Formats: sequence, structure tokens, C-alpha cells
Amino acid sequence: MSYKPWRAAGALLLLLLMLSLTSCGIAAFSFTQESDVIEIEGQGSSLLGLGSLFPTTIPLTVNLAQELEAQDATGASAVYLTGVRFELEDDSQAPDFDFIDAVTINIASAQSGSELPEVDLAWRDPAPEGAGSFELEVAEGIDLKPYIEEGMRLNSAASGSAPDDDARFRVFAEFRVEVF
Repeated sequence: MSYKPWRAAGALLLLLLMLSLTSCGIAAFSFTQESDVIEIEGQGSSLLGLGSLFPTTIPLTVNLAQELEAQDATGASAVYLTGVRFELEDDSQAPDFDFIDAVTINIASAQSGSELPEVDLAWRDPAPEGAGSFELEVAEGIDLKPYIEEGMRLNSAASGSAPDDDARFRVFAEFRVEVF
């Protein structure tokens, strides 16, 4: 086998091109954002439904500018939700999420008169039994950047029954950011 300098030069040129594209910011990164603690008051053996007790807005804020700065990136071309997890706090009196039958999270613009549609982002139906944490199914291909720019609002709807004991949990959302 003979040495072919044009192949080595081509491989080196390809490597340099890939490195320069990455250093120019043509890449992607992921980050996880957690909500504030969500508390649902326990109702003992009450037959109250969960709907009136479950928060209609998930207390989660995404600061895209801060995440871009942390990654030393110049700007986002798109932002996607890649995962949502509900997780009980250590001090939750409820031992599991058995009080939730189903949950849906959607996104809407917080801007009055926005033309952005309200879209279902994640859901779980049925929720798993006996679990202290669980993942939601996530819709693919929904670019959240326009919502974030207008001030996004994550809304939730849940069905089930009031927990026997006080439940304290957080929602963890994983995002993928494509940068210029």
C-alpha cells in the first residue's frame, strides 16, 4: 500500500473544517431546568378530585440568554424539549405519585394577542403506580424558541384524586439548544 499525500491532506482538511465549524458555534447543547417546589395538600381519605388541587401553571422559567452565555454560544437557532420528569421531594409525606392518573403539559405564549398556538408538549396516561418519580412522553420537533422569546407559559392539567398526605415535588425539564 503506497502513501498518498492527497488523502492525508484531505483528511487533515476535513478535520480542520469540522473543528472550525464547531468553534464557530455550529453545535448544540443540553441543559436541565427544575421548577420550584409544587405542593399539593393531602386530603386524608377525601374523594376530592385532583383537578382543583393540581397547579394549572408549572413554575418553571427558562432563561435562554443565561444558558447561551454559560455555554459560550452566540445565539440559539432552535430550542427543543427532550424530557420531563416529576420527582417527589425527600420531605414529601406522600410516598408516591399514585394520586395522579394522567398529566399533560402544554406551552402557550405569555404575550397577549400572540399568534403562537397552544401546543401539547408532554403527557403521561396512565401515570405509573407506586413511583416516586416518573417521565412524561414528549412531543418531538416543536421549536420552543418563539415561545421563550415571547415569554413562555407552561400549563398543566392532571386527573386523579387528592393525595392522602401532603405531596411535595418538582418538575425537571430537559432542553436541547441548537446554536448558530
